[in-house]
Amino acid sequence: MVPKDRTEGQPAQLRNDMGGRMARNEAGLEAAQAAVQSLIAAKLRFLVPMTIIFMVGYIGLTVIAGFAKGLMGVKIVGPLNLGFALIAFNYALSWVLALVYERIANRIFDPLASRAAASSRRLAP
Repeated sequence: MVPKDRTEGQPAQLRNDMGGRMARNEAGLEAAQAAVQSLIAAKLRFLVPMTIIFMVGYIGLTVIAGFAKGLMGVKIVGPLNLGFALIAFNYALSWVLALVYERIANRIFDPLASRAAASSRRLAP
C-alpha cells in the first residue's frame, strides 16, 4: 500500500516542491518568528543579570553563614548581628527584584508578547 500524500486535495499554493504543507504567508511566518525572537532577547537582557544578582546574594549568604560564623555573629546595633542583617537584606533583595521584574514585564515583555501572539494568530488558518 502506498502512503497517502497529506497535502492531497489542498490548493496548490499550500503545497511546496517536496509535497509537504507550507505556510500561507512566509513573510508573516518570518515576522512572527522575529517577534518571538525579540521577546526572548529582551527577556534574556533583563533576566540573566537579575538571576545572577539573586544567586550571588543567596549563595553568598549561605557560604558566609557556613564558613564565617564568627563574622555573622558580629553585633551591628544592639542585639542585631550581621547574620540577621544579611538575611533581612536577602529578603529585601528578593522583593526588590520581584517588583523590578513586574515593572519590566508590564512595560516591555507584555507588549512584545502581545505582538508575537498577534503575529502568530494571523498565520492560523
